[in-house]
Order: sequence, then C-alpha cells, then structure tokens
Amino acid sequence: MSERALTAPADTALTDGDFDPADLADLRAAVERLRRSRGVIVRAADLLAGMLGPAAALGLRQLRLPSGLIGKGQKLAETALKRAFEVAIAGVATTPRKGRVPRLSDRTGRMVAAASGAVSGFAGAIGFLPDVTLNTFLIMRRIASIAAEEGEDLTREDARAACLEVFAFDHPAATSGIIGRTEEADPELRYWTARFVLQGRPLMLMISEIAASYGIRVSQKLTLQAAPVIGAAGAAIVNSVFLDHYQSLARAHFTIRRLERRYGTDRVRMAWSALL
Repeated sequence: MSERALTAPADTALTDGDFDPADLADLRAAVERLRRSRGVIVRAADLLAGMLGPAAALGLRQLRLPSGLIGKGQKLAETALKRAFEVAIAGVATTPRKGRVPRLSDRTGRMVAAASGAVSGFAGAIGFLPDVTLNTFLIMRRIASIAAEEGEDLTREDARAACLEVFAFDHPAATSGIIGRTEEADPELRYWTARFVLQGRPLMLMISEIAASYGIRVSQKLTLQAAPVIGAAGAAIVNSVFLDHYQSLARAHFTIRRLERRYGTDRVRMAWSALL
C-alpha cells in the first residue's frame, strides 16, 4: 500500500469528527503490519540467502515437510503453548499487579531467541523440543507485554484469549508439504477469519485448536533448521524471524482492539475499509 493511497480523501473523511488523526495513523500502521506478515518461513529463507547464497535459499524455500512431521509439530506446539500460556499469561491473574506483566524488550527477546536457536542448531534433533518450548514462551511473553502496553487487563479472560489468538492469524491457506504454498492466503483475511472463528471459545479448547495451525509453522521451522546447510547461525536467524513475526502480529492485533474499545468494532472496520 502506497503512502499516497493512505493519504487520499478517504483519510480526511475519517478524521473529520470521527477518528482522531493519531488513532487513524495507528490503524494504518496495524494494516501495514498485517500485510507484511505474509510468509514467515519464506522471509527466514530469504535472510539466509546472505549467509548461504541465493541458490541455497531457493532450495530452502522448496523444502517438503517429511511425512508425519505435521502431527509431531502439532503435539510439540500444543505442549509449548500450554506451558507458555500458564507461565507467561495465566499466572498474571493471580498476582496483585492487576494484569501487568514485566516488560520483555524487543532486543532482549531477540537475543534470547537467537541464542536458543544457536544451541538447538548445535544440538541437532534433541535440541528441538527445548528450543520450541523456550521460543514459544518468549513469543507469548512478548505478546503479553504488548497487550499490556495497549491497555489490556490480562486478569480478564477475553484479554488472555486475545493473546492466544495471535498464534492463529498466520493460519496457512493450504497444508500441503510445500512451504511456499502455505503463504498464499491474504493476511487480512486470515486475521478477521481467525477472530470470528475463535470468538467465545474456552481458553483450553483454543490452545488445542490453535496448535493445529501453529504446529504447521513449528513443523516448517524444524524442517528448515534441520537442513544440513543451516547450522547454529541459521537456526538463530530463524528463531529471530519467528519472534519478530508474532510480535508484529500482536502489535497490530492489540492496536485494533484498543481502537475498538474506543470507537466500536463497526467503526474500526469501516475505517479499515476506507484505508484500503
């Protein structure tokens, strides 16, 4: 989306007694974040091109998921999500701080994720489970921090459910074994569809359902990191890309929720459509 398109007359109509200009800018940024969320695995492979060369990166983008790995990835994802949720979010409701969580900075989170990926790269297959568990916790902790920054009260069940929803927003359009083909669905469509489908779901049921989509990403991540040419440095890059991807989705999601609390869902959707 071009800057010119975003500053067309529709912007003027929205800000005239309707949307605060700063809020409209925040909505615009959220739209852009969702649009850039396409293709986390492809972006990881592209970043590896600088280290491995374009030919190797092209090969990584065409990796096929081994038979049965998706099911294993789903189990890994569900276990990791449950542990991360219990530690990073659910425990907040029992603290006296009313849903506030200690902030995990982007830089710290990225450094820890990279270190975990590097260790996993050295350890090989036996390092996958600890790496997935730690990386999922880091992602969940960043999601919770961003939610709190955007005014969410994490003692509320709907706010905690919204943290889980972030893992569903990149649900692939297809579950074929080719990584590139799972990146085709429109990110905005995935966002609104996931919110509609998950609305009102009990938290534990949400974890199981979200694990189905997050498990595909975990399976792709493990396949990518297991490639012989990757090594520790490549695994560190993949982990950093994953963390950046989900915290960007979280920033977009909780910005939209903040605006919905102020203006109502219908008005935010109307403003969204006008921006597009």
